[in-house]
Amino acid sequence: MIISLIILIGLLLAIGFIAGRSQDKFLFLKSGFYFFLMEITSSIALLLSVSGVYFLMVKLLHYDIRILTFCLAATFIGGIINFYFIKFLKLFKNSNSLIVMQVEYYIQWTTIALTLYQFLTGSKSNLNVFAKAGISAENLNINTLNLLVLPLLLVSWISIAMIKIYLTDRGH
Repeated sequence: MIISLIILIGLLLAIGFIAGRSQDKFLFLKSGFYFFLMEITSSIALLLSVSGVYFLMVKLLHYDIRILTFCLAATFIGGIINFYFIKFLKLFKNSNSLIVMQVEYYIQWTTIALTLYQFLTGSKSNLNVFAKAGISAENLNINTLNLLVLPLLLVSWISIAMIKIYLTDRGH
Protein backbone atom coordinates (compact mmCIF):
# COMPACT_ATOMS: atom_id res chain seq x y z
CA MET A 1 0.00 0.00 0.00
CA ILE A 2 2.81 2.44 0.90
CA ILE A 3 4.68 1.67 -2.31
CA SER A 4 1.49 2.22 -4.34
CA LEU A 5 0.96 5.55 -2.62
CA ILE A 6 4.55 6.62 -3.31
CA ILE A 7 4.18 5.65 -6.97
CA LEU A 8 0.93 7.61 -7.33
CA ILE A 9 2.32 10.71 -5.60
CA GLY A 10 5.43 10.46 -7.76
CA LEU A 11 3.32 10.30 -10.92
CA LEU A 12 1.21 13.26 -9.81
CA LEU A 13 4.38 15.29 -9.20
CA ALA A 14 5.85 14.08 -12.51
CA ILE A 15 2.83 15.48 -14.35
CA GLY A 16 3.48 18.84 -12.71
CA PHE A 17 7.20 18.63 -13.47
CA ILE A 18 6.69 17.80 -17.13
CA ALA A 19 4.02 20.45 -17.65
CA GLY A 20 5.60 23.49 -16.05
CA ARG A 21 9.23 24.08 -15.27
CA SER A 22 10.50 26.84 -17.56
CA GLN A 23 9.75 29.68 -15.10
CA ASP A 24 10.45 27.68 -11.95
CA LYS A 25 12.23 24.32 -11.99
CA PHE A 26 10.79 23.39 -8.61
CA LEU A 27 7.21 24.50 -9.27
CA PHE A 28 5.97 20.91 -9.04
CA LEU A 29 7.55 20.42 -5.59
CA LYS A 30 6.35 23.76 -4.26
CA SER A 31 2.85 23.02 -5.53
CA GLY A 32 2.98 19.54 -4.01
CA PHE A 33 4.03 21.01 -0.67
CA TYR A 34 1.25 23.62 -0.82
CA PHE A 35 -1.23 20.87 -1.73
CA PHE A 36 -0.09 18.86 1.31
CA LEU A 37 -0.43 21.93 3.57
CA MET A 38 -3.87 22.63 2.16
CA GLU A 39 -5.01 19.12 3.01
CA ILE A 40 -3.86 19.66 6.60
CA THR A 41 -5.65 23.01 6.89
CA SER A 42 -8.68 21.50 5.14
CA SER A 43 -8.78 18.75 7.76
CA ILE A 44 -8.91 21.30 10.54
CA ALA A 45 -11.44 23.47 8.68
CA LEU A 46 -13.68 20.48 7.95
CA LEU A 47 -13.57 19.32 11.56
CA LEU A 48 -14.53 22.82 12.73
CA SER A 49 -17.31 23.18 10.16
CA VAL A 50 -18.84 19.75 10.78
CA SER A 51 -18.77 20.38 14.53
CA GLY A 52 -20.15 23.88 14.13
CA VAL A 53 -22.99 22.93 11.80
CA TYR A 54 -23.88 19.95 13.97
CA PHE A 55 -23.94 21.84 17.25
CA LEU A 56 -25.63 24.93 15.84
CA MET A 57 -28.26 23.29 13.67
CA VAL A 58 -28.92 19.99 15.42
CA LYS A 59 -28.18 20.60 19.08
CA LEU A 60 -28.80 24.31 19.58
CA LEU A 61 -31.61 25.04 17.10
CA HIS A 62 -33.02 21.46 17.04
CA TYR A 63 -33.36 21.74 13.27
CA ASP A 64 -34.23 18.50 11.47
CA ILE A 65 -31.44 18.95 8.94
CA ARG A 66 -31.25 16.63 5.96
CA ILE A 67 -28.00 14.84 5.27
CA LEU A 68 -27.46 16.58 1.92
CA THR A 69 -27.93 20.01 3.48
CA PHE A 70 -25.70 19.07 6.40
CA CYS A 71 -22.91 17.77 4.16
CA LEU A 72 -23.03 20.68 1.72
CA ALA A 73 -23.24 23.29 4.49
CA ALA A 74 -20.29 21.72 6.30
CA THR A 75 -18.27 21.52 3.07
CA PHE A 76 -19.00 25.11 2.01
CA ILE A 77 -18.32 26.47 5.49
CA GLY A 78 -15.16 24.34 5.63
CA GLY A 79 -14.02 25.93 2.36
CA ILE A 80 -14.62 29.41 3.77
CA ILE A 81 -12.78 28.59 7.00
CA ASN A 82 -9.90 27.09 5.02
CA PHE A 83 -9.75 30.24 2.86
CA TYR A 84 -9.20 32.29 6.02
CA PHE A 85 -6.63 29.79 7.31
CA ILE A 86 -4.71 30.13 4.05
CA LYS A 87 -4.93 33.91 4.18
CA PHE A 88 -3.82 33.94 7.83
CA LEU A 89 -0.87 31.66 7.06
CA LYS A 90 -0.09 33.78 3.97
CA LEU A 91 0.34 30.53 2.10
CA PHE A 92 0.03 32.03 -1.38
CA LYS A 93 1.13 35.59 -0.56
CA ASN A 94 4.44 35.53 -2.45
CA SER A 95 3.57 32.83 -4.96
CA ASN A 96 2.77 33.20 -8.60
CA SER A 97 -0.42 32.16 -10.35
CA LEU A 98 1.25 28.99 -11.66
CA ILE A 99 1.60 27.59 -8.14
CA VAL A 100 -2.04 28.32 -7.38
CA MET A 101 -3.06 26.77 -10.70
CA GLN A 102 -0.96 23.67 -10.16
CA VAL A 103 -2.30 23.17 -6.62
CA GLU A 104 -5.80 23.43 -8.05
CA TYR A 105 -4.93 20.83 -10.67
CA TYR A 106 -3.49 18.49 -8.03
CA ILE A 107 -6.78 18.81 -6.12
CA GLN A 108 -8.82 18.20 -9.27
CA TRP A 109 -6.75 15.25 -10.47
CA THR A 110 -6.85 13.59 -7.07
CA THR A 111 -10.62 14.10 -6.83
CA ILE A 112 -11.18 12.72 -10.32
CA ALA A 113 -8.85 9.77 -9.68
CA LEU A 114 -10.70 8.85 -6.49
CA THR A 115 -14.04 9.16 -8.26
CA LEU A 116 -12.77 6.87 -11.02
CA TYR A 117 -11.49 4.46 -8.38
CA GLN A 118 -14.94 4.37 -6.78
CA PHE A 119 -16.53 3.66 -10.13
CA LEU A 120 -14.09 0.89 -11.00
CA THR A 121 -14.27 -0.85 -7.62
CA GLY A 122 -17.96 -0.23 -6.98
CA SER A 123 -19.20 -3.57 -8.26
CA LYS A 124 -18.15 -7.15 -7.73
CA SER A 125 -18.18 -7.77 -11.48
CA ASN A 126 -15.57 -5.04 -12.00
CA LEU A 127 -13.43 -6.51 -9.23
CA ASN A 128 -13.73 -9.96 -10.83
CA VAL A 129 -12.51 -8.55 -14.16
CA PHE A 130 -9.46 -7.05 -12.43
CA ALA A 131 -8.76 -10.29 -10.55
CA LYS A 132 -8.96 -12.32 -13.79
CA ALA A 133 -6.48 -9.89 -15.39
CA GLY A 134 -4.01 -10.51 -12.56
CA ILE A 135 -4.63 -7.14 -10.86
CA SER A 136 -5.22 -7.30 -7.13
CA ALA A 137 -8.88 -6.86 -6.31
CA GLU A 138 -8.00 -5.68 -2.81
CA ASN A 139 -9.43 -2.21 -2.46
CA LEU A 140 -9.96 0.62 -0.03
CA ASN A 141 -13.29 1.03 1.65
CA ILE A 142 -15.32 3.34 -0.59
CA ASN A 143 -17.27 4.65 2.42
CA THR A 144 -14.01 5.77 4.02
CA LEU A 145 -13.09 7.67 0.86
CA ASN A 146 -16.52 9.29 0.73
CA LEU A 147 -16.48 10.30 4.37
CA LEU A 148 -12.85 11.33 4.81
CA VAL A 149 -10.89 11.99 1.65
CA LEU A 150 -13.36 13.48 -0.83
CA PRO A 151 -14.71 16.12 1.59
CA LEU A 152 -11.13 17.26 2.28
CA LEU A 153 -10.51 17.62 -1.42
CA LEU A 154 -13.77 19.52 -1.89
CA VAL A 155 -12.92 21.91 0.96
CA SER A 156 -9.49 22.45 -0.61
CA TRP A 157 -11.05 23.00 -4.02
CA ILE A 158 -13.50 25.59 -2.68
CA SER A 159 -10.77 27.44 -0.80
CA ILE A 160 -8.32 27.41 -3.74
CA ALA A 161 -11.06 28.82 -5.98
CA MET A 162 -11.64 31.56 -3.40
CA ILE A 163 -7.88 32.25 -3.27
CA LYS A 164 -7.74 32.54 -7.07
CA ILE A 165 -10.62 35.02 -7.07
CA TYR A 166 -9.10 36.90 -4.12
CA LEU A 167 -5.69 37.19 -5.78
CA THR A 168 -7.13 38.15 -9.18
CA ASP A 169 -9.38 40.74 -7.55
CA ARG A 170 -6.30 42.32 -5.97
CA GLY A 171 -4.24 42.26 -9.17
CA HIS A 172 -1.86 39.42 -8.28
